[in-house]
Amino acid sequence: MFKEPPLKRAESLERITRNRKVYFAVFYKNDQIRVKEIYELDPSQVVQEAERQLDRSRNAISHVGFSIDWASRNGTVVYRDKRIA
Repeated sequence: MFKEPPLKRAESLERITRNRKVYFAVFYKNDQIRVKEIYELDPSQVVQEAERQLDRSRNAISHVGFSIDWASRNGTVVYRDKRIA
């Protein structure tokens, strides 16, 4: 995502805000095609975190990442593998 210039940043963030919901899937480490959990989030929450990360970045172009802890605090579980102990 672009941190700057402002127009590029807005275009990057629009990839998030154009959606009604954002889904984060968590996969098993030892079986990376099997879904463990899926979280549903509002785009406003995701863009707020993306902006926070971009503001802290020293680069004009950056990757943003979201942890499982962040998704669990900010989202709703919409799927959980029944085989989880």
